[in-house]
Amino acid sequence: MSMIVQLVGPPACGKRTIGALVAKRLGAQLMDNHLINDPVFTALGANGFGDLPPAAFGYAQRVRHIVHEAVVEAPGVVRHVFTNWLVDTEADRRSAEEIRDIARVRLASFHPVWLTCDAAEIHRRIDHPERRARNKLRDPAKVADALRRPGLPAPDDALRLDTTALPPADAADRIVAWIDERS
Repeated sequence: MSMIVQLVGPPACGKRTIGALVAKRLGAQLMDNHLINDPVFTALGANGFGDLPPAAFGYAQRVRHIVHEAVVEAPGVVRHVFTNWLVDTEADRRSAEEIRDIARVRLASFHPVWLTCDAAEIHRRIDHPERRARNKLRDPAKVADALRRPGLPAPDDALRLDTTALPPADAADRIVAWIDERS
């Protein structure tokens, strides 16, 4: 059965790590936001510090639309786990709704999961070797700026998890159990 899980949370809260575990347990494809952003950011010389050129997110949006089109066309048995950090803006509200719309078009079950994490823990995690290897945001000032922007509020039907002290495997267990309860 087609399924879409949407993991939303701030930088370094564990979206990719948890998403990979959830995807493995559900037999799903991980559609991590860096799968979409990294080809663009890498081409522009991103290294986790400093500003990206203003056009970077427009380019990434074009890639995102192509990936979303491919997900819509995927066979019905294919499941997907999306990750992203969304802030409380009209554009990001539309982005969240776009994933829900993809689930509707695919006749897929939809499972939104909103992750939170204490700011001090996020700052502790930002220089993790895996983040360095993936050119993820590691600039403490940029992370602080990102965390000052209010995150997109969780929809009423979302599972909310605080990952501050929750090991990724336990978070994945909770998410899969929650999905099983809803099915």
